[in-house]
Amino acid sequence: MLLHLSCQDFGIDLSLPAANDDVKRTLSTLRDGLEPNAPVRISGVCGNAYSLHGYIRQANLENGDDLQKLNQLAKLFDGIGVEQQEFFSGALDAESINGLDDVLRVASSLAQYEFIEGVTTDKELGGWLVEHGLAGVDFPEQVRPYLDYAGIGAAYYSDHGGAYTAHGYVKRRETVQTQAVDDKPVFALTLASALGTYRLNLPASDNDLANARLTVGSLGGTIISDVQIGYSWGHLLPLDSITPDDANTLAQYVRSMSETELRTFGAAMEAEEPTAFSDAVCIAEDIDNYELVDVTEGEYARNGLRMAGVEDEIFDLLDGFTDFERLGRSMMEEDGVQATSFGSIKRLSAPFPQQPEMGQTMY
Repeated sequence: MLLHLSCQDFGIDLSLPAANDDVKRTLSTLRDGLEPNAPVRISGVCGNAYSLHGYIRQANLENGDDLQKLNQLAKLFDGIGVEQQEFFSGALDAESINGLDDVLRVASSLAQYEFIEGVTTDKELGGWLVEHGLAGVDFPEQVRPYLDYAGIGAAYYSDHGGAYTAHGYVKRRETVQTQAVDDKPVFALTLASALGTYRLNLPASDNDLANARLTVGSLGGTIISDVQIGYSWGHLLPLDSITPDDANTLAQYVRSMSETELRTFGAAMEAEEPTAFSDAVCIAEDIDNYELVDVTEGEYARNGLRMAGVEDEIFDLLDGFTDFERLGRSMMEEDGVQATSFGSIKRLSAPFPQQPEMGQTMY
């Protein structure tokens, strides 16, 4: 992710993710000849996420917590294509964003939003709703030329929220729509051989696999010319070692995961950093070996003490005399809790080795 930084009348670019020392050098270069503490602002973001700048411009690059979150955002941002960047921008506009945590939440859950291409106004939305039978009324063909499509679209927009982008309408998926998404492919591979090309949606049925073999021959002898992954952790998969069989196996695991397990899988891959696609399959197979840590340091300490057999009345004695936050940090470090862009996570079988990044905390 490329940021444009400004200080007084001067500017410079900064590529994220970046180590703390690299950021300091960039800011020092920008301030050369100016006051040492002259304020630096984020004046732009390169890419198609047009609204992103407005939500991160108040971030302080000299604040370790802000820099850590910006680095996490950069990893997610660089893992999506140009069209998805605009989709991300619309998802941000569709939500109430109050800081970097909200931006990260949206970036890591783009599957919870839908994009209606070509719908950029209330009138176009109303026409789309009527055409697809989603306006709440099945209008007869003879009355459709006389409908107030702008009014229909405005009413829907008022009830459902969302945001118009230059190329379409973005909004949160509804419960019924989410169920329909479950039937869509997890991955899509484009297979190529001397016999031809075939788009294989995964997980694939036996019939899909048979059709693929009829078109391209043995799947083991094909070239995978394109991979499409509809999840925010897709960029963490080592695609240089992907095979159709492994991809299909992983897609089957992913299809059966809950929303929490999908986030756990993303966090586990970011923490494990698999070097082969088969390693990612093993992580999915062993998903119960990982646990998200969605509590504060103090609550983590209290939960740990409860598991060790400490009764509630003992906590009444400890309160006021115990630094539970400090104790929680120590327990997290001992348990190998790792911070990721999907949330903090720990491995149950054996702690992750602690490898803190320069300028960043681990939890």
